[in-house]
Amino acid sequence: MSFWSDTRGNIAVIFALVLVPVVLLAGGMVDYTRTQNVEARLQAALDAAVLAGLGADDVAVARSVFSANLSGTEGALSGPDFTLGSDTLTGTAAIAVPTGFLGIARMETLTARATATAKKSSSTVCVLLVEPTGSQPLLVNGGAVLNAPDCEVHVRSTGSPAAIFNAGTTFTTKKTCLAGSTPIYNSTTVANVETRCSAATDPFAGALPVPESTSCTASNGNFNGGSVSLSPGVYCGWFNFNGAPTVTLAPGLYVIKNGGWNVNGGRWTGTGVTFYFADTSKIQFNSGISATLKAPTSGTYSGILMYEPPGLSRSQFVFNDSVANELEGLIYLPSRDVTFNAKSNLATDKATLVFRTLILDQTRWNLAPAASRTIGGAGGGGSVRLVR
Repeated sequence: MSFWSDTRGNIAVIFALVLVPVVLLAGGMVDYTRTQNVEARLQAALDAAVLAGLGADDVAVARSVFSANLSGTEGALSGPDFTLGSDTLTGTAAIAVPTGFLGIARMETLTARATATAKKSSSTVCVLLVEPTGSQPLLVNGGAVLNAPDCEVHVRSTGSPAAIFNAGTTFTTKKTCLAGSTPIYNSTTVANVETRCSAATDPFAGALPVPESTSCTASNGNFNGGSVSLSPGVYCGWFNFNGAPTVTLAPGLYVIKNGGWNVNGGRWTGTGVTFYFADTSKIQFNSGISATLKAPTSGTYSGILMYEPPGLSRSQFVFNDSVANELEGLIYLPSRDVTFNAKSNLATDKATLVFRTLILDQTRWNLAPAASRTIGGAGGGGSVRLVR
């Protein structure tokens, strides 16, 4: 009897010995899953960093974007380290993630690693429409002329129709990439259109600078003809520019908030200027405007002409009856349904435009890639596209 009772102790010892690796295995899976999650976040932050950094040709931009996307992550960070080439930017980083269960086995950390490379080429997206599923995000009406032989136009919507090209239009691009499968051609022919195309993603989402202050420095105003000189600041409410004034903008950042600028005629010039729409505010260009507006070429807002924060509700942005517009830089308005109406003539040498949707009505538009803040095309890279 005593012999058989002794075996119970043996079984208990065996059970205890087996239980230890089982607990370590289960706990190790928890630690491993946590590390995988950290690695996914690390990779996403590094991807965004190299895209933004190469787009701006500035490693400092890459570091800023990386930090903004990785804040609050647990673990000891090693890097990021960036290598900027003539047409590439490579980044590497690692995080030592503390373990919970594996510490019992003296494995205090697991390492999450990430590597990303962005590359430029001659294929560049000048117009990106980010509406995801709606119908006809690109509508080109009779009389519209787009001459952009070195540019791609990308439409991300998978809706039907993916685009409509009406009779009497001229739409010349290096490539028009439609994620959807059913464009409509009404008595017209458009070359270089690819359906079910892998349209570019938005490399600027969450990667553009946030103004230090949006506290009002000027509120509501009316200008009637004559010469008007404007200085950078935060413009709140509505400002009306009537009587075709000659408006000169000093270099710097113009924040437009809780209203907008209603522009009726005149000549507008500004070099080294950036417009930030803090909400659904806008500039409404009407009645024979002639505008030459160019983004800064250095500093925090380098390459940015117009932009908005993420998460805005959908709204319209309209250019009406312009004599001529020359707009250089990034115009980043992903929440806006943008329309260029009759006589909107854009002699734009260098621009990247990101809208929700786009309508062209009797518009004459010469468009070429921007000098910076660019997007890689579908033809194998470009400014800027992930390659690793």
